[in-house]
Amino acid sequence: MTKKLEEEFNLPSIEEAKKKESTYDNPSYDDPFEPSTDIIEVQDVEKALSNAEKIDQALQNVKGLDDHDVEMDDIGQQAMDSYQQLMNLGMNVGDREAGHIFDSASKMLKTALEAKDSKIDSKLKQIDLMIKKGRLDNNATSSSSGGADGQAVDRNELLKIINSDKK
Repeated sequence: MTKKLEEEFNLPSIEEAKKKESTYDNPSYDDPFEPSTDIIEVQDVEKALSNAEKIDQALQNVKGLDDHDVEMDDIGQQAMDSYQQLMNLGMNVGDREAGHIFDSASKMLKTALEAKDSKIDSKLKQIDLMIKKGRLDNNATSSSSGGADGQAVDRNELLKIINSDKK
């Protein structure tokens, strides 16, 4: 009966399929929920931490950034508190009213997420502006010196230039 099915569906024989199956190597896919087993060098971690410290030190000179962070933290906290209250209320009312309450709770959660995103976006914009300012300062000093030597400067050097200009 399998011969008839093989002929009907134009399939290879079972022996051929088994040979192909034994030679087939399953690709390995990384599970995104499984912790990574990659080995991270201590030097890489120290370098990343020092870069983060440099960025934090550079951002301390920016005025108004702390005010924005505090305001966004307050908004995020109030939104999370409202979310919790609305979830508790939604669990204690009838099914008809619960839908509207849960919808409002999800909007509060979205507001909290947007407040956190706003904090991160403002920091990234400040860093981007500082890098652009460093590039402009570097271009201005190279053009004023009379020669266009076009030296390449990495991000850390730009942050040093920006910090020295502010002092």
